[in-house]
Amino acid sequence: MVYKTLFCYLCSMKNAFFIYLCIFLLHQSVYGGNPYRWEPIETSFDSLGKQLEQINYKSNERMQFYPLVTRMYQIANLKKNTNLQVRAMYWDAWLQFETNTEETEKLIEKALEKVDSIKYSYDYARINFVKGMLLAKHNNYPQAFRTFKKQENYFKAINDLYSLGYTYVNIGSIMRRIGEYQEGNKYYLQATEIFKKGGFIEDEIKNRHNIGVSQYHLGDPQKAVEMLTTLLDDKITQEDLPFRTDVLTSLYFVSQTLPDKEKYAREAYKTAQQITNKTSQTYTLINMGALYIYKNEKDSALFYFQKARHSAEANKDAYSAIHTLYGLAEIYDRKDLPDSAYQYLKRYLQYKEETTGFAKSNEINRYEMKMAIEQYENELLEASERIQMHKKITIISILIGLVVCCVIGYIFWLSRKKEKIAKLLKESENRELNERLQRQQLQNEKYQMEINLKNRELTSNSMIAIEKNQMLRGLLKQIEELEEKKKLPINESRTLKQHIKSHLDTEDEWMSFKHHFEEVHPNFFKKLCAAHPNLSENELRLCAYVRIGMEAKQIAQMLSVLPETINTSRYRIRKKMQLAQDVVLENYLREI
Repeated sequence: MVYKTLFCYLCSMKNAFFIYLCIFLLHQSVYGGNPYRWEPIETSFDSLGKQLEQINYKSNERMQFYPLVTRMYQIANLKKNTNLQVRAMYWDAWLQFETNTEETEKLIEKALEKVDSIKYSYDYARINFVKGMLLAKHNNYPQAFRTFKKQENYFKAINDLYSLGYTYVNIGSIMRRIGEYQEGNKYYLQATEIFKKGGFIEDEIKNRHNIGVSQYHLGDPQKAVEMLTTLLDDKITQEDLPFRTDVLTSLYFVSQTLPDKEKYAREAYKTAQQITNKTSQTYTLINMGALYIYKNEKDSALFYFQKARHSAEANKDAYSAIHTLYGLAEIYDRKDLPDSAYQYLKRYLQYKEETTGFAKSNEINRYEMKMAIEQYENELLEASERIQMHKKITIISILIGLVVCCVIGYIFWLSRKKEKIAKLLKESENRELNERLQRQQLQNEKYQMEINLKNRELTSNSMIAIEKNQMLRGLLKQIEELEEKKKLPINESRTLKQHIKSHLDTEDEWMSFKHHFEEVHPNFFKKLCAAHPNLSENELRLCAYVRIGMEAKQIAQMLSVLPETINTSRYRIRKKMQLAQDVVLENYLREI
């Protein structure tokens, strides 16, 4: 019967669908919950990267987050930072992976040209990860395999379990694409262990879909059904409608009875209406159409296959288009519309030719892949042998080095012993020298303390003299007031004045001050006169007062003049000494 032929054909195509579905699942889930490992560059840019890294794409609507990438480009261009531009290209390519493969390839190639693979090795690894997925998408499996194996080593080295897990998923999908189902399942199981180890529960659960489908390819459809039905009841599958749709679609293909197929096809179709992913929707439409052909309900079958065709063409999905064209040809033939049946059959044959070519290419790729794996394993073996040889050479070198080191060590010990003796002698000399210096320093400090003490005594004596003079002048003023008021006889007043004025003789005070000053600062006047012979006696006297730290007001009281007069004298002294403006007179006199 014709419908049985169609049904068998659709069943024969499910291997290709499984492969496509698993790769699709991989693309929609990668890096949905990976911890942020990118090297920080710019705070606002990094915050956008963290948002993209943590987003869980349950809706499969990646492009709704494209404004974040647009903002990344703006920041990168504003900062004129090449590394930021590379990251913006990566996220741009990642978002467009499903919708615009050509643009994704351009962005990834450009990013690989600009990325600093040494300083930003993680950026380089992530870009190459997408490069590997592109190679797999274009059926270049050997190169994709090598790319992912390199990423495997890198992610192991940095302990990035999330990326390592999805690297294994990618390699497993490649193995299944070339028919190496056992190897593919092995990598899926490795991914499961890694996800468990890293605590990525949702990713481990979703990977069970890959393992379940692998059981079908390994000849155990019953186990495949059991695993997928168990997965269907999981909370994550129930909440993630796109993923649930794909699990239901897989159950449709692996189920062995028509009632089960119809059950899962209808449920998948119903669930697909609640999501926006066109690929999943198209396959649910094809499944429904195939069921109605099997039931010989031509109008219903035509309805679903036409919807599937429009969806496949709009989504540029060649895999789905092949199914829809053959189904439509069969339906129109059963409806006795040969012209329409012929047109769809013609288009189907064109697509089938391409499919046959793909199958041949897949066989070539499978052979090349096996060769690549063997070559890679040989390289690993050679690398292991080189490592072993290197270890042996290293051990021998270490032994020789130890002997040489012992000889050199003995010579060095003798040399060090001599140096130690010389060092002890030197230290002894240094200690003795330090002790002498310390004694000298103590003497200098003691001498300085004595000088400071005598300076304070001089200043104190000067202040006492100032207070005495002020008091005597006050007495003179009181005597004059009493004399004016006729309260004190003139003779007695004159006697008192002469007696008081005799004690106001500043010249005697100056000579006493000068005597004590020269005891504290010997040769001060001699050195000052030698340096500046044009200074007068009064100016020398003023310099001495300044030298012991007396202020202008105190000196004025000492000399019975106004403070302005002292400032004028200071200016005249600076001019005679020809001192620069930045030289302080007090500091200059202290150095004499």
